[in-house]
Amino acid sequence: MIVYHMLDYIHESPAALDRTLQDNESEIQAVVQKAREMGVDRIVLSGVGSSFTSCLMAQPLFQMHCPLPTAVINSEESGYYAERWITDKSLVVVVSRSGERGAVIDTLKVAEQKGALGVAVTGVADSLLAQSSRLSLITREGPEITFPKTKSVVTCTGTLLRLGLALADPQDKTATERLALLRNMPVIMTDFIERIEPQLAKLMPRIAAHKLVNVVGTGSNHGAALEAAIKIQEASYVPTRGDSTAGLLQGPVGALNPDWMVYALVLPQDLELTRQLLTLTKGFKAYNLAVHPEGLDLAGLADDEILTPPFDDPYLAALAYLPAVQLLAYYWTVKRGMNPDAPSSMNSILEAILPPGRQEPELRK
Repeated sequence: MIVYHMLDYIHESPAALDRTLQDNESEIQAVVQKAREMGVDRIVLSGVGSSFTSCLMAQPLFQMHCPLPTAVINSEESGYYAERWITDKSLVVVVSRSGERGAVIDTLKVAEQKGALGVAVTGVADSLLAQSSRLSLITREGPEITFPKTKSVVTCTGTLLRLGLALADPQDKTATERLALLRNMPVIMTDFIERIEPQLAKLMPRIAAHKLVNVVGTGSNHGAALEAAIKIQEASYVPTRGDSTAGLLQGPVGALNPDWMVYALVLPQDLELTRQLLTLTKGFKAYNLAVHPEGLDLAGLADDEILTPPFDDPYLAALAYLPAVQLLAYYWTVKRGMNPDAPSSMNSILEAILPPGRQEPELRK
């Protein structure tokens, strides 16, 4: 069987995260110092596509630890909120792995025109975004020639999480403890990948029998579920929804039938909520597949389970569970006889979303 680059990149993600956290520490501290000198009173996190879901995965941590109000805004819609959220007292963090997304660059330009503190998070130091920003945090995933990004989603998310903890009150002891856990996430992610991959690969015949997917989670895993909707669809073309666990429970669950698979990203904190959801989805005869730490009892409501090492931090959970999302997208695409590195729609999409005359960094000649 052909092994595509996408799978290699998933396995490289923990090391890429480790490099990114280490190499950006002084730059992150400089951002925090500048924000305090300016008297920043609000924060905006902005991106499009998977960069937007990276912001959503970091949002719960910002809300937990950062004393300033934080808004996550899709860069394509930043104009709707600029008057309220982008001022000369704003910290505006824009995210684009390629650094070539026009809407993200435009959001940064508006921020700097208004006197805000603009910060670019990108994997390409010579990109338009990095060139347009006075402050940049460069992620260290290295080349990623696939269209569905994996390790760069991890590094962008990890960078935002580190920034959120750096902005916490210095007396916040929980933030200090969570920082230690964040720095250990590369090891935890490696363990998750090793545990999840063989279980998922074995289940692919059952998974691939379904036509539609709904991925759910809580905390930062809600953002991971939304990222799953992007990744599965752009690689395998299987229609996919991403929801919070409660969001699917409150109404949309009624649309499920045997064509659907529910992929539940489960934490100890949302065990009872997940049980409620799976009771309903089972009644509608959807296929329930739950990813959860070993030892959690789902009371037989999941048709299949993928067991992970113990983990119970809802604010960093997305980093641990992203491999479950990315590996599902990869193996399902391969099962369908498709190339996950370069989906057939790739060139048409890139032509539509890139600024005139620009290319994805890895596609430049």
